[in-house]
Amino acid sequence: MQARKPHFLRNTMITGLLILIPLFVTYILIAFLFNLLSNAGTPIILGILSFFFDMDELQWLTPLVPFINLLLALLLVFFIGLIGTNIVGRRVLATVNQLFMRLPLVSTVYGAVKQVVETLQGPHRSFQRVVLLEYPKTGVWMMGLVATPRTDPFNLSPAGTLLSVFVPTTPNPTSGFLVLIPEDEVIETDYSVEEAFKFIVSSGIVGRDFNKPDAAALPRPPAPDEP
Repeated sequence: MQARKPHFLRNTMITGLLILIPLFVTYILIAFLFNLLSNAGTPIILGILSFFFDMDELQWLTPLVPFINLLLALLLVFFIGLIGTNIVGRRVLATVNQLFMRLPLVSTVYGAVKQVVETLQGPHRSFQRVVLLEYPKTGVWMMGLVATPRTDPFNLSPAGTLLSVFVPTTPNPTSGFLVLIPEDEVIETDYSVEEAFKFIVSSGIVGRDFNKPDAAALPRPPAPDEP
């Protein structure tokens, strides 16, 4: 019982961190917008209020300005999301995206982060399933995320298709490398993509044991992309 306690504490702490990381990133974004609006928006808000009201009589409103800035930050996030859900807004965002992609240095960071976000969002952009592939030597297995099957014009695979498999690194799964591998050279797992990311981020500490997946339960891969 005593031997299991350190593992229990460690696993529980790492699970807590995995839960807090998305919340922390969200907090950083909201805090950044809040500070931005506080520095630029507070004089504007006070100026607007003073235009309509006598500020000497409304001194009690001054402490409410930070809360107004927080509300504006949340409304800004909502407004950007609203723009991205309609056709006109998407065209505007596409123009902004092209502008960022033309800026030196900015295009490198912005493009990399945008590609990771687009990869992980939505059912049509997400990884399909989790597999094991033997690499870098016989007897050593790495976890990979199947992106999509590809046609094999070079006859590298008897099946005529290759799997695009992203092999993420630990503990930062946004970096890694891509391999094209015949499907008969990978082993299917019953891990979901979410479970795989938790396993990789925690350096293998958090995660259940593998079970042999039911072939009927495996997702059917889409048709390979035509060249």
